[in-house]
Amino acid sequence: MSTIIYPPSIPWSWMFQRPQQLLGHFSASGQTVLYEDLGNFPKPTIRSLSTSLLLCQGASALTVPHSRPRILWLTVPSHINSIQNYNPNLVIYDAVDEPKEEFASWAPYYPAILEKAHLIFCSSGSIYDYFVHRHPRVHLVPNGVDFVHFSSHPKDRPIDLPSGKPIIGYSGAIAPWVDWELLKFVVQENPEFNFVFLGALFQLNKFPIKYKNVFYLGLKSYHQLPAYLHHFDVGLIPFLQTEMTKGCNPIKLYEYYAAGIRVLGTPLPELLTIPNINLECNPYLFSLRLRHLLACDDTNRAERMAYALANDWSERAGRMLQQIIS
Repeated sequence: MSTIIYPPSIPWSWMFQRPQQLLGHFSASGQTVLYEDLGNFPKPTIRSLSTSLLLCQGASALTVPHSRPRILWLTVPSHINSIQNYNPNLVIYDAVDEPKEEFASWAPYYPAILEKAHLIFCSSGSIYDYFVHRHPRVHLVPNGVDFVHFSSHPKDRPIDLPSGKPIIGYSGAIAPWVDWELLKFVVQENPEFNFVFLGALFQLNKFPIKYKNVFYLGLKSYHQLPAYLHHFDVGLIPFLQTEMTKGCNPIKLYEYYAAGIRVLGTPLPELLTIPNINLECNPYLFSLRLRHLLACDDTNRAERMAYALANDWSERAGRMLQQIIS
């Protein structure tokens, strides 16, 4: 079995998404995973999450005895310039966002990635289209979901959720790529709904909109999220359509579907082929579609949940491992 090292990129417990999910599944399959946690730690600590998944907090993964082959798993492009520090047998770059706009600073590192990465995975079609003609080993592996985690209905209702009106919810980064102008219009047009937002502020100093029927509840732990999502009547993916978001394969789509939630979003390329989704870009039509969804019976819940189940992280991780060992 191999050892996979993930350099400091994302705090393990912050917005638990693609890197943590995949690396957790790799460790469950028998690989040793050394996750160099990001944060300020008073003293170097090696924390065991399982026998094969270790958090290196303020400590280098190289201080942990481990077997080879040693695989370096990268999601931050600038880390390609640090591979000599790890002396890996294999370098894998998992490309999760377009190097444009909010992530434009990534672009200068792409020539080195093309030269030094042995294997590249891509989370969306547009990212794959860029790499597939420039590198010999490129594979499209979209995002996924921990189906059991999100489909199980929690017993207790979170006490900070508003009551008395249908809940229109958003879970994810509170970021510039969200279409806040569209949301302002939709919120004002629909005072009979409560709009709930969950997530950490990203490249924003404060929550962008303020209305009586808007509730920003902050970042919730991964453990807490299903309890909130199961009380959403509609889940939102209201992203701006930009060069960056055309490469976005939203994890929230799979999480909403696993929880059985109807979804209303803007027509991002990665959402156009999703079954039973609702897409609008015009604020007026977006608002009309939202009201229509709340007025009609939900007849596609089972199909949405089946789609989520077919896109579980276990399937994604297994597909990746096949490429790694081939």
